[in-house]
Amino acid sequence: MKYVYTIIIAALLLLIGASQCLLAQESPSRYQVDRPWYVGLEGGTSFGQCTFRSITEYGIHWGAQGGLTVGYRFNRIFSLEAGAKYGGQAQSALDCCTYWLSEDGIRHATPVLDGAGWLYHDLESTTQWGRVALQANLDLLSLFTGPDCRWSLNVGPQVSAVTTKTRIIAPDKEMPYGRQWHLGLGGQASLGLLATRTLGVALYGGITCLTGERFDNMPEHAHKSNLIWDTGLKLTFNLGRGVKKSPVVDTSAADEAARLAAERAEQQRLAAEKAEQERLAAEQAALEKARLEKARLEEAERLAREEEARREAAEAAEAAARKDQAFKTPIPVVYFANNSDVVEKGYDPLLEAALDILNRYPDFNLEIHSYCSKSGTKEHNDRLSKQRTEALQNWFASRGIAPERMEKAFHHGIDYDAPSAEKARRSELWFVK
Repeated sequence: MKYVYTIIIAALLLLIGASQCLLAQESPSRYQVDRPWYVGLEGGTSFGQCTFRSITEYGIHWGAQGGLTVGYRFNRIFSLEAGAKYGGQAQSALDCCTYWLSEDGIRHATPVLDGAGWLYHDLESTTQWGRVALQANLDLLSLFTGPDCRWSLNVGPQVSAVTTKTRIIAPDKEMPYGRQWHLGLGGQASLGLLATRTLGVALYGGITCLTGERFDNMPEHAHKSNLIWDTGLKLTFNLGRGVKKSPVVDTSAADEAARLAAERAEQQRLAAEKAEQERLAAEQAALEKARLEKARLEEAERLAREEEARREAAEAAEAAARKDQAFKTPIPVVYFANNSDVVEKGYDPLLEAALDILNRYPDFNLEIHSYCSKSGTKEHNDRLSKQRTEALQNWFASRGIAPERMEKAFHHGIDYDAPSAEKARRSELWFVK
């Protein structure tokens, strides 16, 4: 985060320095500089990214935001504006965060038996935020166009004070959290068109890095971001009546007109020679430009193909790593009451975690081993261990798992090596391919 701050501060200093260097050479804009003050009305959508995110594997949570700005143009290139904005969005867990949140706010890798809580995938957070910001703008397009150009391409850093308030929404309750305050550092870019001398319209997008506590109040793990970004449409209204232009007065004297008439013939001869030279130079430049453009396009296509191949390889490696991690996930042992083959309801959340993995990876199968204690005859325990295996097969089959994916099922009868009768009355489950 400290590198982001350094870059933003350096960019702000660069904008101020560039505008001051160009101010002396700047000609007044016909459409903007004669009305330096402006106000803006903006609105659009917003997203958030913390432990939970607005954009996940399951879809996009579209938020809403809007606000007002007031600004001042020092010249065609540099402007400074202040604004206030209010918005909100929803966030949910990413697919990689298959964790369990206890009711006291502590994150666990697996559910805690007899503990109250929720899986991350069952949670959603909603955040309301407000922001007061100061932003510097550099119009990059004005560096290459004339003063009559109606288009603008603004980029610039932004510093802001941000307040956030989040509610965590669980299946059975809502958990509101107190308001937080953050220092926000970021930037914004916009593409605008001045429709009239008074009215302008622009598409904008920006991102804000928040300091302090994470705004979604979730325990921090792999994701270190604390960001809010927004995009939308902005209407600006230029204020003032504009600058009246002084009429151009012809101050040429009679002797100056006579001198110009005498030089006209020589100027025409030189202009003809120069036009021929420029025509030949233009033809040569056009040929060279066409050659360079062809080479540039060929190189761009080659780089694009290489980048696409690297991206596809990285995505395949990431998917393989997630699948391998899921295959190695241990399934909790299911223990039974004495002389019982009933799978108790308390095991449902643990077995549903295994069910989710089987649904996501159709090439995974389930291997079941069931045991009994020494109580009763061998024939009775052989039959009981088989019934326990079938009970687990029925549990998964009733939730959509095909029977052929559970063919590796074994009933071992009495476990003579178990340390106790309670430990012997069990079924062990494993993922196999």
